[in-house]
Amino acid sequence: MYIDESGNTAYNLEDGASKFLVLTGCIIHEDNRHTIETQFRAIKKKYYQNEDIEVKSNFLRNANPDIAYHSPLKLYNRETYDNLEHEIASFLKDLPIQLISVVVDKHAYWAGSPNQKPYNAAYLLLLEAFQKFLEEKNKLGICVIDPREGQVNKSFLGDELENIHHSARWSNSKDWIECPRVVERLLYAPSDRTIGIQIADLFCYPIFHVFEYNKLLSEYWRCWELSYPKLLADGLKIFPEESKKGLRTMSETHF
Repeated sequence: MYIDESGNTAYNLEDGASKFLVLTGCIIHEDNRHTIETQFRAIKKKYYQNEDIEVKSNFLRNANPDIAYHSPLKLYNRETYDNLEHEIASFLKDLPIQLISVVVDKHAYWAGSPNQKPYNAAYLLLLEAFQKFLEEKNKLGICVIDPREGQVNKSFLGDELENIHHSARWSNSKDWIECPRVVERLLYAPSDRTIGIQIADLFCYPIFHVFEYNKLLSEYWRCWELSYPKLLADGLKIFPEESKKGLRTMSETHF
């Protein structure tokens, strides 16, 4: 399972804090990894003559020539950009993957747990959902995450995330269920060198977008057409549960 996040862990909205933090796990079966990587590399080569260029959600959105923001993927022809977006959307739609996504309402979470870190809580829920998936499939799995700081200050987490992951593999606790089907310690890989994390990012941001801006799923096509259909039957977790009330996003889901 490749893991990426959208949103941040900052507190004050006026300082650029997001309302929500979203962690999304993209489950890729090992038998499909080479084919998926080959297909993605072909798209990158076609448009950028570089199979190793990093494609992530914000890079792709800002590649639009009609947008002033910088992007390492910037294109200067609208037809070429439209073709790229269409090809990546088709690629994502056809991927044989499953998603688990944990959406944390940060201030609601801090209201009940003022000294706790929402990233840790989201990761535990993601890990437990992955354990359930592996049990149902009678499989083993690993977790791969980008160690670098995007909008989330992972250095602030220190070794806590790795310690939580390791402890959850070997013991039950009042805070988690044991996850013995998750093997190995938490593995770190930078997204620019890991296609699985880039794909997780492309699915994660649309989910974050509809919650952060309180939209219906159908109001953001990237979520409605790409991310939502890939979620497991119980693959969308809202935390705390009470936060579901009043969210327009939830009115169109089966969760």
